[in-house]
Amino acid sequence: MGDEEIIRRRLMIDGDGTGDARVMMMFIKQIIKWCSTDDTPQESQNQFDRLQTQLAAIEHSSLKWKSIVDMNNGEINNYELLRDETSANVEKACVAIEEAKQELEEARQVRRNRLEYDALARLIKEHPPRSDTANKLAHLTHQLHSLKSKRDQLDEKLSLRRKQLHVLVTSLHQLRQTLHHDTASARTDDLCIVDELIDLTATPKPATVDLTAMETS
Repeated sequence: MGDEEIIRRRLMIDGDGTGDARVMMMFIKQIIKWCSTDDTPQESQNQFDRLQTQLAAIEHSSLKWKSIVDMNNGEINNYELLRDETSANVEKACVAIEEAKQELEEARQVRRNRLEYDALARLIKEHPPRSDTANKLAHLTHQLHSLKSKRDQLDEKLSLRRKQLHVLVTSLHQLRQTLHHDTASARTDDLCIVDELIDLTATPKPATVDLTAMETS
């Protein structure tokens, strides 16, 4: 038996420390003494009455402590029930917390998916549908082919104009040379005519008679 068990039993016997164990020992000693003494009947009766009174007090104390023990046992049972109930509630709370965590994670995932969906929806709204894009692409392709055709036509016209301009420049150059040659010949003829005119103007003039001088003489 351990020290704790001895102390516990002693406290149960001694009660609240009022000396119940000592009273029991004294009562047992008095019984032994009463049984071993040769008192007169009157003294023996008086001793017997005192012993009964002490026994009644001891029984009353025993009943009191029994009630206390029963009450403590009842409280212990109540505490055990409360402990079991509390443990069950704690387990339920843990399960509820885990479920709440799972629901929260699912809600977060739903929120993330909704945000991604909204972002994709905005991105889709910013870009036209594929049919519109295909139509615009076909229209631009047609315009590109038309512009290429116009460019080819303009290139042909430009090449023709370049050829015509080359012919014109060549013709002008030839005409210029012809005019230069004709001008040089005309200048030579003009010089001859001018020389002849100079020769004609250079012939001597007929002499004039001074009539005034003749009259004076």
